[in-house]
Amino acid sequence: MFKNYQASKNDAEARVDSKNEYVELNLDQKVTVKNIAGWPVSFAALSSPIPNASIGIPAEGKERITRSEILAQVQNENKLFNGIDGNGGHATLFIDDAPTRREVGFDSEDGKEKQLVFSDDTVVKLFNLKSQEAFEKNFKKTFVTRAEKYAVVRAIEKLGINDFKKIRFAESYTGFKINL
Repeated sequence: MFKNYQASKNDAEARVDSKNEYVELNLDQKVTVKNIAGWPVSFAALSSPIPNASIGIPAEGKERITRSEILAQVQNENKLFNGIDGNGGHATLFIDDAPTRREVGFDSEDGKEKQLVFSDDTVVKLFNLKSQEAFEKNFKKTFVTRAEKYAVVRAIEKLGINDFKKIRFAESYTGFKINL
């Protein structure tokens, strides 16, 4: 599912820097994880020395988590990280660190393939589609999970999008009321 995070310098999957030299990924370093859901999420910590420890991320919030914990969660197939496709697509939690996303296989090494994740830019691009039919088709493909549906409604409000027909469709599809 993802690369062996204990890769050696001889491995083809080893990370390289701009000078084409091997770079060791610090597994103890904390990186930011964002929660797109409108409710807090929590999960059992897998790499903590504390028994029965858990990690919580507030609604629409961020938390700094060690890379080793993130790797353990992805390896343990935590859907909050792995999403609905196992590759981070439509995930509730977004790893805001490119080297870590590459390490777990959510982004390609060459940068051509990126993790499918919610963003305000995606919302703006969808609402800029001229055809209502194209908008509805792409909206359904882009926002699949309950967390994404909630996040798109919040983004519409935050961005001040004002397209009556598209907003009515978004409310109907997501089940959430948009307050403009």
